[in-house]
Amino acid sequence: MPRNRSSHATLHDLHLSLVEGAQTERRLPAAIPRRSVTFWVETATDWLAYADPSPRQRLEPATAAEITRYDALLDAIVQLTDEQERRVLWLTAHMAAFRSRVPWLKISKRLGCDRRTAKRRYESALLSLSFTLEK
Repeated sequence: MPRNRSSHATLHDLHLSLVEGAQTERRLPAAIPRRSVTFWVETATDWLAYADPSPRQRLEPATAAEITRYDALLDAIVQLTDEQERRVLWLTAHMAAFRSRVPWLKISKRLGCDRRTAKRRYESALLSLSFTLEK
C-alpha cells in the first residue's frame, strides 16, 4: 500500500492508533469494581509459605495522554454511520492489542466470513474512518 506523506493520517497510522486505543481501554479501571466478600484468616503453613510459582502480571494504568488520544479516537469512530464498520474496527483492534500480528483467522470466525473478506472489510472501514477524519 503506497503511503503519501501528506498531513492526513495514513491507513497504517490509523490502524496503530486503533490498536493503541484498544490497549488503553484494557488498561482503564473496571466500571464496576470487584469487592472481596469473604475473609480468610492469614495462616502460613509449610506448604503455603512458599511464593506463588506463577505470579500474575498486571497491566500498568493508562497515562493521561493515552486516555486523551483514546477519547479523540472514540469521537471519530462514533461519527461512522455504519454499525458493521464500527464493529469490525473495534474487533480487529482488540484482537490485535498486545500482539505482533493481526489474527485474521480468529477475527473471521467471529465475523462468520473468510479471513480475506475480514481483512477487506477492515481496510474498507479504515478508509471510511480516514474520510470521516478528513471532514
